[in-house]
Amino acid sequence: MVNPPDRTERRTIAVFGSSEPRPGDAVYEEARRVGSLLARAGCVVLNGGYGGVMEASSRGAREADGHVIGVTVESFSRPSANRYLVEEVSEPDLYCRSRRLIEGGDAFIILPGRSGTLSELTLLWALLRAGQIPDKRISLMGEEWPVLLDTLRQLNFLEPRLLEVTRCTPNPDQAVAWALSEIPGTQ
Repeated sequence: MVNPPDRTERRTIAVFGSSEPRPGDAVYEEARRVGSLLARAGCVVLNGGYGGVMEASSRGAREADGHVIGVTVESFSRPSANRYLVEEVSEPDLYCRSRRLIEGGDAFIILPGRSGTLSELTLLWALLRAGQIPDKRISLMGEEWPVLLDTLRQLNFLEPRLLEVTRCTPNPDQAVAWALSEIPGTQ
């Protein structure tokens, strides 16, 4: 279990993942637990603001009296933001949204998703590699990620520095623990 930080400044952890899971689905319930653990650790949950993993992590955080910020997209024709957000920030397009999520996160927990989730992860890696953002922990949670990470490692697509900050984690407890490790003021 992660203990709350002993400081007034709250860390923000960005959570990425599919918009498809519904309540009762395994991925939804895992994301809900991630949100709850982060809130109990005194962190702000930052996500894309819509359904699926985003709703679940928002819901878990709110059920634990946490703060949730959702970053939505003006140009989307999607339904409105999920009801568990405390704050909604609207960006004009997907690129600006991804940038806001990446720049706003002190660390990242990435659950299973599709092309949008993969694009957020690869943009995050590219920005870290280019030195555009400081090194931040990345927790890849789900059975899909080890296969992808092993393939990228074998193809020499990721530098050792990126592999050092990225870890595959099997469950919410370990995902949160890795995301919060070595962040000043948390453990």
